[in-house]
Amino acid sequence: MTISYSDNFGKLLLHWRGSLWKSIWKDLLVFLLIYYSINMVYRFALSDEQQSSFHTLVKYCDKATGLIPITFLLGFFVSMVVSRWWEQCSYVMWPDRFMCFVTAYIPGPDHLLLRRTIARWCNLASALCWRGISVRTLKRFPTIEHLVQSGLMTPEELTTFESTESPYGKWWLPLIWATNLIRQCYDAKIIDSILLRDLVQELHKYRSGFGMLVMYDWVTVPLVYTQVVAIATYGYFAICLIGRQSIGAPGEPDLYIPVFTILQFLFYIGWLKVGEDLMNPFGEDDDDFELNYVLDRNIQVAYLLAEDLNDQLPKPKVPLVPYTRGSLKKPDNIFTGHLTELKFKAKDMDFVEQGSLMEKQSTLSWPTVAMMK
Repeated sequence: MTISYSDNFGKLLLHWRGSLWKSIWKDLLVFLLIYYSINMVYRFALSDEQQSSFHTLVKYCDKATGLIPITFLLGFFVSMVVSRWWEQCSYVMWPDRFMCFVTAYIPGPDHLLLRRTIARWCNLASALCWRGISVRTLKRFPTIEHLVQSGLMTPEELTTFESTESPYGKWWLPLIWATNLIRQCYDAKIIDSILLRDLVQELHKYRSGFGMLVMYDWVTVPLVYTQVVAIATYGYFAICLIGRQSIGAPGEPDLYIPVFTILQFLFYIGWLKVGEDLMNPFGEDDDDFELNYVLDRNIQVAYLLAEDLNDQLPKPKVPLVPYTRGSLKKPDNIFTGHLTELKFKAKDMDFVEQGSLMEKQSTLSWPTVAMMK
């Protein structure tokens, strides 16, 4: 689920769900176990000659870590993944705008069933689309029959849905039904051609969001680049298992805890985990999108707009919005433009008479050829 937070920096470090610690603690534990196993072998199992050879290997591996452009690879990878993640979030569609059009263009209690049917079909399309890309939605509706049991689809609609042959997915079919119903409203003179155009355009905008999510689910980050980043990151720390061993060289402290290597592990592996978690935001990780909640919310709001709010109109009133004492402790700075307080000299603010201006301009002449010579 998505993790919201607004605490100060100190409290944020103590969060567990969706945190850095939860993402990397297993990897860090394995890294430290292998690191200390090698360290114990070096200190207690190797002869002096073998330790000398090990020192040479440590220096070689430590130097080799600088040959892996891990910062460049991780930076580009995570930047691309975060951009995809936010774009996919923006394509999680809400029916509010379209249902506002439906409520305004098809009003009245006589058309309540029309509005409710359109609202149900909009949410049915989202459930059909999301169950193809979201693990949580698929677990909620494992089969099409579960949509019938939930009330989003009628048995007659299920028969029509199954009789429509298409090997490429049919999540968009309820939106075609909604389009046909809107056209019937035009044929019945409930709406005119302009309202028909607006409703169809808004419905197609609503459909385009689901289409983009299907595209993102189909075209993922290239596997070869994901493999390059993963191999580079884990390979870097595999080399660090040898190259960052404390061998008590002259002029260097013999540290039993590789503090800076652990910090690097937190940064780089945590960076990699961010990219891995955000590559598929429709799974069951802590920061994945909660589409079941969105579906519940959309159903409630769509029916609210179609039924209860269709003819609701409070009495118009000019409000006087007051401030609380707490809000006045830090008043806002009123911006009026950075040149508002600019002052000029009094003589520069006097208007010039039109006659004087024309006389001054008449004294100006263009340079002649002789003058230019």
